[in-house]
Amino acid sequence: MDHGPAAVAVGPITAQKYAVTNSMYAEFIRESGYKPKNARNYLKHWRNGSCIPGGEDLPVVNISREDAGACAAYYGMRLPTEHEWQYLAAGPEHLKYPWGNKKEYKRCNVYGTELHTSNSHPDGVSCFGLYNMCGNVWEFTSETRHDGDRDHYFLTLRGGAYYTASDYWHAECGMVPNDYHLKVHMLGDAMNRFETVGFRCVKDCESSC
Repeated sequence: MDHGPAAVAVGPITAQKYAVTNSMYAEFIRESGYKPKNARNYLKHWRNGSCIPGGEDLPVVNISREDAGACAAYYGMRLPTEHEWQYLAAGPEHLKYPWGNKKEYKRCNVYGTELHTSNSHPDGVSCFGLYNMCGNVWEFTSETRHDGDRDHYFLTLRGGAYYTASDYWHAECGMVPNDYHLKVHMLGDAMNRFETVGFRCVKDCESSC
């Protein structure tokens, strides 16, 4: 008899209110001296190693999951699992979207032409007060999926993004529900840096947060 999906426990964690911004990532580089092993496409929207003026509060993009993980680890944090990300977006009531169960385009940045700041759309926050968990940028999770072929491994992304291409796009975009995940073929750091993918970090707590 099918009893439905098994329950998954999410331990006590704290999460960043906003997706990591260009200025936050620049601070990480200054403090840590981090350099990726393969720098192709790394922060390619920056100029001469610095964020373009006016873009400081936009989510950082053009980083790989390894780049994101290194930033998180430097500050004693990590990327969320898929289950953690979904709980942070949907809350204990299992909402379809961070703000509720109905599509409301004014509450998020989807089908647009440009990124919005990480603190934009305050009327679309999740029940935990997290911003832009639907739209603006996809967000990396810590998990890797495997489809049975030894060479086919996939990153999993959550949250949707602002940009919708008129033709095929490696990371499809638009409004997606909290329980939707996007599989992206792992092709190496250089090919797994996207202009529509960012991240936020979480941290384990010893007790209820």
